[in-house]
Amino acid sequence: MTIVLACDGVLEQYSCHRFADDWRRQGRRCLVVGPQLLGHQPLPCRNCDVTLRPTELLGSTVLEQASAIGLFLHNPDEIEAIANGYKNYRKSQGLKSVPVFSGPLIPLMGDGLVDAFLKRFSCDLIIVSGNQQIAQLRSITTHWPTNWRIPKILATGFWFPREASASQANQPLLVALIQDNIPTYLGAKQRLLQLLERWATDQPGWTVVLQRDQSWAVDETIASNKGNSPVNIIEAAPEQMLRLLGRCTACLSVSSPWSLVAMMWRRIPLVIGDYGIQAEQQTTNFFGCGTMHRLRDIKGLNAVHNLPLVNEGWLDNMGGAIKDGSNRLLALLDTWKNK
Repeated sequence: MTIVLACDGVLEQYSCHRFADDWRRQGRRCLVVGPQLLGHQPLPCRNCDVTLRPTELLGSTVLEQASAIGLFLHNPDEIEAIANGYKNYRKSQGLKSVPVFSGPLIPLMGDGLVDAFLKRFSCDLIIVSGNQQIAQLRSITTHWPTNWRIPKILATGFWFPREASASQANQPLLVALIQDNIPTYLGAKQRLLQLLERWATDQPGWTVVLQRDQSWAVDETIASNKGNSPVNIIEAAPEQMLRLLGRCTACLSVSSPWSLVAMMWRRIPLVIGDYGIQAEQQTTNFFGCGTMHRLRDIKGLNAVHNLPLVNEGWLDNMGGAIKDGSNRLLALLDTWKNK
């Protein structure tokens, strides 16, 4: 029997390959199923074992010999459709369903966490990052009707390695994680890029790398001042994000989940607080991290050296304290098999 992991985005495929690698080392059979990713990627690309779009999953034979099914898809509506479609088909054939599990992979808080939970309600198990997410969900579900079938919840920690994949650079290096649609305010991203260019001009001993945290088109550029940017501000090459986060002195972001990598690897994090604690900016996920600053209070790149590291207690509760997430998940899936 085989654990099937369906995934359709760069973060989702990276995470599923990590689960599969861990389980294969323990002699388990796994299939990572997903489409080929288009454009440039921030992470090293790996081919899936089976190339399928999520919408093709139910019409294939992939799920017939599954012992468990993991659904890690960008669109939560597809998760519900596949989970319900699979269970209804098995029931119509007089067959028992295997456990279906999913999760947002990144640590969410507040309304974002509740929304992710409700949109995966057809699953048997929902994985979250840390104990903070479990506590929030349990406080919400405690008073729900006892006859409701509520998915099990399991914390599996972060989706990336606990140790840096590269040693820190000798020269100061700032990695700025550039998000696709955040900040949402008109002109805010352009002003942020202009500030980074000014910092780079004022302190040429630093290198500033602009790193997208999502896929991008081959001919797409970030720079706000194309052709006239200082020589020490550059755009990251494809598939280099983890290496750069290991090499960096500091990491700047509005709310990219990949800034947690820099925090975990004890690099200086600078979470931009200029846009407030808002769900729209996804900054609610970083409340309590101790590394949120207003840009006007940072007097250039050299001042970054004096910023604090992450609040360790907050990081642990968000998932940093969990070292055996894949083993936890495998053990719980095995309990289903033995029922």
